[in-house]
This record gives sequence, structure tokens and C-alpha cells, in this order.
Amino acid sequence: MSVEVKDKVADYLGEALGRPIDLAPLPGDTTLNSFGLDSLSTIGVLVTLLEDCGVDLGEHADSLVTPSTLDDLYAIAGRFMKVEEPTSNGSDMSRELRSQLDYYQEKLAYEIDAADLKAALDEGQDLVVVDGRSSEAYELEHIPGAVSIPHRSISQESLAGLSRTPLYVAYCDGIGCNASTKTAIKLASSGFRVKELIGGLDWWKRDNYPTEGRAARCDAPVHANCGCAG
Repeated sequence: MSVEVKDKVADYLGEALGRPIDLAPLPGDTTLNSFGLDSLSTIGVLVTLLEDCGVDLGEHADSLVTPSTLDDLYAIAGRFMKVEEPTSNGSDMSRELRSQLDYYQEKLAYEIDAADLKAALDEGQDLVVVDGRSSEAYELEHIPGAVSIPHRSISQESLAGLSRTPLYVAYCDGIGCNASTKTAIKLASSGFRVKELIGGLDWWKRDNYPTEGRAARCDAPVHANCGCAG
């Protein structure tokens, strides 16, 4: 987390509490109520932060959850604040090319495809697959081992028991559904590391991977290697 983001969060907390706040020695999991903030004053801090960042509260209301720790506030501030990145005088890379490379790197940082997810699961990597659809859709068919966390039910309370160590991979039906995006936003806003599964359950099945549930494909066809693996 950048120093600028931490300094701004300290300013917002100091304004709400009426005294200077030094966050440098405090771990990210420090609870906001330990500063003496109740739920109402915490929401006040959140609203002030978002208004200062020029965020349309109505547009993002569905993707925001009330923060409960410093990490929660850092994640929200980092998401909406425009932090200037230092420039390198020694680089002759054009601004357009740098922007293009940043775009593609960010796609890989925030997205994962079915083949890479299957490989990660087979390797036993520390990740949790999250189905952001309704519980009914999950029970009908889902990716093996996935946990059901409908995006509309996500709150600080529902996330309280989740470890922040694993990578969380959110998915939904596919490109015609945005439940995975809403799930990823809410998890990221709460300080979790998240990627979104490209194509969701639809493309997982197109790659001939098995599913679980009442409509599960227990005997999926033999999988053909992903063309991007060549």
C-alpha cells in the first residue's frame, strides 16, 4: 500500500476522531472500532473518502461494504484514489506503449482463464474458487470445490470467517453475467486478493472440465489442450 494512501486514510480518521492519527506502527488488521469508531462514524469516514475521490455513491453502492479494519479502508482508498506513479527518466519507452503494456499486465493480474485455474487447482495452489451466483444456481451446477457466496449477500459479517491468505477466484455463468465482477469488487474492497475467471462456468465447461451439482457433468469429454499453451 502506497504511503500516499495510508496518509490519506490517517487524515480521514483523524478528522473523524478530532485528533492526529499515526498509522505507521499499526498492522493492517487493526479494527476501526479500536479507534473508538462506531458503525455510523465508520460510514461517515467512508463517505468522506469517496466524496473526496469524486466517486458517485449511487453508482458504486452495490459494490461497497462497510470497512471494519485498516486494510479494508486502504483497499477502498487505493481503489478510488488517483496516485501519481514515479516516472523513470532513463526509459525511452513511449507513453502509449507503456500504457498498452500496463493494460495487458493488469489483465493478467486481475483475470484467469479456465486452463490456468484447472492447472492451479491440480497443483494444489492456495486459492479459493468463489461462485458469486445465487445458491440455487450453485446447487444446480458449479465448479468442483467452489464455495457459494452470492454477491448480493456479501457483507463484512459474511466475510469475517474467510482467510485473507489465499487467492480468491470469482466466477459466474459467463460473459452474459456480471455476478463474478460484482463478487470480485466486493472481495477486493474488503482487502482480499482476487482474480475473475474469464468466461465463467460456460467456458469452464467448453474446455471440457467436470462440474458438480444436480446437473453435473461427471464424465466430461477428454480435454484438448488449450491453444494458448503452445
